[in-house]
Amino acid sequence: MEASGSQEACLAFLEALLRNELAQDMPVVERLSIALGAVEVALTQRDASKRAWPADLPATVDALAAAFDGFVAELAASPALSGPPAAKVKAVADAVWSKLNKGSYSKDLQHAQHVYNFAALLLPGGPPPGLKKQLDCAGVVTTTFAICQALALRCPQHADLAPARMQISEDHCWIQLDPAGAREGTVEVTTDTAAKRGLPVAPEAWAGWLYTGGRAVLCTPRQALAALVTSLNPAVTGGKKGVDSEELQAVQQRLLEVLLEAQPDALYPAALCALADLREVAEQDALDAARDRADTAELARLLRRQPGDPQDLFERAIRLAGNQGSGSGSAGGPGGSSLANGGGSMQNGAAAGMPTAAAEAAGTGGLQPAAAAAVAGTDGLQPAAEARGAGAPERQNGLQPPACEPATSGGVLTAADGGSNGSEEAGRQWYVYSYLAAYLARRAELLASCADAGLPAAAAAAASDTAAEAADAGQVEEAAAEHGSSGGGSAGEAQAGYRERAVSTYQQALQAACRGGGVPRKYRFAPATDDQLHKDIEGVLEEVVRDGLAAMAKRSPGGLLEDPALLAPLLLLWDGVCWLFSGKAKPSGWVALLMKVAKLFSPEAREAAAAAVEGSVSSGPMLATRPLWRDLKPVPLKPLFESADVGGGAGGSGNGGGPDGGERAKRARR
Repeated sequence: MEASGSQEACLAFLEALLRNELAQDMPVVERLSIALGAVEVALTQRDASKRAWPADLPATVDALAAAFDGFVAELAASPALSGPPAAKVKAVADAVWSKLNKGSYSKDLQHAQHVYNFAALLLPGGPPPGLKKQLDCAGVVTTTFAICQALALRCPQHADLAPARMQISEDHCWIQLDPAGAREGTVEVTTDTAAKRGLPVAPEAWAGWLYTGGRAVLCTPRQALAALVTSLNPAVTGGKKGVDSEELQAVQQRLLEVLLEAQPDALYPAALCALADLREVAEQDALDAARDRADTAELARLLRRQPGDPQDLFERAIRLAGNQGSGSGSAGGPGGSSLANGGGSMQNGAAAGMPTAAAEAAGTGGLQPAAAAAVAGTDGLQPAAEARGAGAPERQNGLQPPACEPATSGGVLTAADGGSNGSEEAGRQWYVYSYLAAYLARRAELLASCADAGLPAAAAAAASDTAAEAADAGQVEEAAAEHGSSGGGSAGEAQAGYRERAVSTYQQALQAACRGGGVPRKYRFAPATDDQLHKDIEGVLEEVVRDGLAAMAKRSPGGLLEDPALLAPLLLLWDGVCWLFSGKAKPSGWVALLMKVAKLFSPEAREAAAAAVEGSVSSGPMLATRPLWRDLKPVPLKPLFESADVGGGAGGSGNGGGPDGGERAKRARR
């Protein structure tokens, strides 16, 4: 890697470029996308010896912008750019596709999501060595959008392209011409079949997973800038899974921090999750170091909830996703969230049982630290306070289904949706829940490792962050005394304090995954488009549910889990999965996992969990196999849970294939 001088020069240039665009009345994506693409390609080379910061990034951007602007000027006079705006968008997309290799389109191609990749094809001497004449899904949309912006700003005859916006979901993106985000205003440009480009999205597709049920983010110009930063893909080209460029991660975090500071409304849910993920890296490194050196005071400080910490950002993302889905139209449409029209306003928060701006101003960072239990305004399973000591019986008696109730599009659960209890719409974005679930599971693992290390209970008591911050000082002191926080407690007491905190945190992780179970229940699996959804849910089931519960069972007396609050959310998540695959074979691995997990619980815990979700579990397979997960009695499975190989394709727009940073199954769950 070259000297830090080039690094600092590039970082300063990127930050200045972003701030300059944010300050404009009408920001454009062209130059920032070129700059980000140049840095990404340079820092993710397969050959480590070739990874280097661009020596003169401003000159590179100027040269590529000149080539791009020449292409736009030539295109502006083309007879193809006549007719209504949708026809013009198609003509622009056709022109973009004409420069790409035919028959080699891949929506999941790495490092091909920026205008840089297209502009480099226009250079007089051709593209740099190794750069393919390809764009991924986001690359086609971003380039088409950049050209539409340039035409609208520079050519009066094309001013009708000014309303064009990027619209993005977790797994796809397209051009939107309707200011309200209606389906009729969508323009597909990512297909390599020319006859299909320029058409509106089909009604059945618009209602499906790729488009988050019509509630995708309709980007403001500033949110489009955030999409560019969020889509940065640090994965080393052709490298082993999980091998990332730390330098590119630093670029992404620095620019996301700039957006949060200068234009927080630009950070839509996936962007907030990306920033939270990056902040967690540093947080986790510090926690590991403090644990390894037995620095209990530092552990207590790091474990205490703070506004802007990763969990806070994940919770904000969930609230934004909920607001996006709170209306009758798509984001920004009639009855929709103000997210699309300026981003993330929490005006509807009070009515939805969500925190108000006053709560955030008070330093809570949004949801009270009893995080997952309060997600989307549910009263929830109480986390840390009842999870300590003698509170366990009350927690079991108070096990209420609404804590894990999946959200539905109507905002109120009906019998068909799986229950009759009220629940606010939580959006149709699974990823925001999977992020929080994975984060909390990792935090529970950290707390359990502190117990295994026999660290003093002082940190354990101080680390009862969610409960302690919601309690008054007397309660905190009482809890500290209970766990021997004076330093005089035994090693067993120390382990118990950390262990109980780990259990309550893991319980919150399961609740977050359960809330996400309301998302797949709203869809019906389509093999052609939903591979990525399958992969990400599978990742949560395996890494959060299976691994976490198996580890907890090993630490439990007799090797069995006694707390039904750990099983009830899982049953409702599985119910959502069964709705996703309604009428289709279920993945055999998921069925085996259900049976394996159920065996980790005592008969009493299974019965209590089953009673808690009675009336909320509503899918045919879950109802028909109730003895399987309650009594562990065999039932005929073939008609309900036939074996199916669901995954295997390259589903999703990829981490770099979608401007939301898509393909979350490939992200490292640290």
